[in-house]
Amino acid sequence: MLWNLIEVSLQVGLLYVPLVLGIYLAMGVMSLPDLTLQGSFGVGGSVAATLSIAGYNPFISLGISMVAGMICGLITAGLHLVLRLSVLLSGILVATACYSLCLIIMNSGNLSLAGSTTIFSWAETTTLSYGTVTIITGALVAAVLCSAYLWFLHTEYGLSLVAAGKDIQTARGLGVRTERRQAVGLAIANALAALSGGLVVHSQGFMDVTIQTTVIVIGLAAMMIGLSMTRSPRILLIVLALVGGAIVYRFAVSGALHLGLNPNLLQLITASLVVLVIAARSHGKSITVSFTSKGRKERRIAQTQFYEEDRVASFI
Repeated sequence: MLWNLIEVSLQVGLLYVPLVLGIYLAMGVMSLPDLTLQGSFGVGGSVAATLSIAGYNPFISLGISMVAGMICGLITAGLHLVLRLSVLLSGILVATACYSLCLIIMNSGNLSLAGSTTIFSWAETTTLSYGTVTIITGALVAAVLCSAYLWFLHTEYGLSLVAAGKDIQTARGLGVRTERRQAVGLAIANALAALSGGLVVHSQGFMDVTIQTTVIVIGLAAMMIGLSMTRSPRILLIVLALVGGAIVYRFAVSGALHLGLNPNLLQLITASLVVLVIAARSHGKSITVSFTSKGRKERRIAQTQFYEEDRVASFI
């Protein structure tokens, strides 16, 4: 039973690695709460399904899926930088539009890839099981993506992108075109989300327009689990932890379902898990020291400072 859970976790978790990397790039590196990632995941899946059914090479279909996701990210960047809408509102608007865009691309609510060539079709030419082929393919894709991800963030442009996310005012003072960095960061993040959507569709053999529903919470849960595995600032360890987080999350989900968890409660538990992990990472120490008078005083000061600084800009 344990091996079956591990196998399922690897099969599914590795396919969500691009999504987790995209979420971390947008929210962790660029400090941009972009919800377009959810819509890009669905758009990537719909484009990959439509092109696969049309007979396109699976790698080409996934590449075009990434381009489609990149365009979604650039639209969000345009709304944010040109119309000066908040990234959060821009992402909500584009993600909402992506739902209709998926229906337009597929010309229906769902598509079956039965008989179509996918990136996993090489399983038919080997003696390996489809599950093993899925793990091997997912691992190769994850390895290539993580290598490219690490290389990019260590380039001069990637470092300036990180600087723009950490302290935008200082980055501007150093001559960094932060607006362009934000646009590029959102484009890359959404391209990764779209690739993840395409991989999931190729793996499961069908595309349904509801595939994008709550996927951002799934990615956040995997990301937070991964980040809780390491406290190191080294990007290599962070990326490895993100990969581990995607796999561990799927293992937890598979194990819970195997033990008889009501599937209707899955999203509620996922959202609760995200809250618990964030609370533990952000306030774990303050909770333990709050049993002393000094700790309670420091916690009240921190809360007051947060309330004074926490302001939501009007977008009307």
